[in-house]
Amino acid sequence: MPTITHAEAIARAKRVAEVAAANAAATEKLRRMPPENVKAMMESDLVGLIIPKERGGYGIDSWMVVADVVAEVGRVCGSSGWCFDLLIQHHWVLGMFPGEAQDALYKADPRPKIGTSFMPVGKVSRAPGGFRLSGEWSFSSGVDHCDWAILGAAVPPAEGSGAPDIRFFLLGPGEFKVRDTWNAVGLRGSGSNNVVVNDVLVREEHTVRSADFGAGTSPGSKVNSGVMFREPGYVAFPFGIYCPLMGIARGALDCFTDFARGRAAGPARDPVLQLHHSQHVIGKAAAEIDAAYLLGKDNDEKLRTLLPLSPDDAVAIRRNFTFASRLAMRAVDRLFEVSGARGIVDGNPIQRFWRDVHAAGNHVAWGVDSSYISAGAHAMGMPLPGAH
Repeated sequence: MPTITHAEAIARAKRVAEVAAANAAATEKLRRMPPENVKAMMESDLVGLIIPKERGGYGIDSWMVVADVVAEVGRVCGSSGWCFDLLIQHHWVLGMFPGEAQDALYKADPRPKIGTSFMPVGKVSRAPGGFRLSGEWSFSSGVDHCDWAILGAAVPPAEGSGAPDIRFFLLGPGEFKVRDTWNAVGLRGSGSNNVVVNDVLVREEHTVRSADFGAGTSPGSKVNSGVMFREPGYVAFPFGIYCPLMGIARGALDCFTDFARGRAAGPARDPVLQLHHSQHVIGKAAAEIDAAYLLGKDNDEKLRTLLPLSPDDAVAIRRNFTFASRLAMRAVDRLFEVSGARGIVDGNPIQRFWRDVHAAGNHVAWGVDSSYISAGAHAMGMPLPGAH
């Protein structure tokens, strides 16, 4: 079984970051990852961080390793950090599938590139041995360079009544197409295009129920020994967005500090870094970013050590993910606000980090209103919204 230390993982990530930094402008123009970036990511073998040890991966047990690795790339190019994170994180989702599906995929490709779109918008009909799937899914980041896809759809009730059975479906090479739709203000280079499927047969063992994923009781939870595969999926899911968000925020802080060192302001043309206001902004933004990181670290600790989670812990994790995302966004906002007119020009990366952090911050996974409402209701002993 392969092993890797935290220091070695960071060293490899820094080599990926060198390539991503050189291609940052090109990544935005392409609206997807340049082949050189994908090549560097795959050659780092960090895509194997979450792959279970039983299936030839490193089988790490902490999301913060992913956060630290992805931050090295995200702090030079937000889109590259975003896509790198998903190449890693999607193996966590795959690890929830039945062992047969995992074995078949990893036998075909030990380090497969997997795209996803989880909203259950596909059309499903039952078929002998599985299901027939069709539809079009949006926002599949990095799918252009992926050979496999995991897509959400609701299976109609067998008797025509009752609740639909929402599942994730695993599709292989040649079973889906990509439609170029991604034109966005932030994360421009993420290639978050549409996935199109036309009447493909998906075997039963190549699906996993959304409810089992959410409860941490999926088939993969039983065959993979790693603690991450027993975590309740929808509680841990925001880590997939949190990790690149932290990289983007740290990149904005790096960028503004470097920018301010060589900039003068005011009638006296004082160096910006000597102005107390700039020092105050840098200090406060750094504190907000560090606080967001510590909230993620606490969430990771709870998920690793307190399974099964109590309602108190599950609600607190969701709440703290949301607050961490707002802290990171606030930090980047305050840095951008004092960047002046030079901060909005294309040649200054601060505007790219500002756009990227808001694109990441708009992701549905944060549940900006629902997570706070649930936390408040729970604190007052009221039923959680949507609970029965």
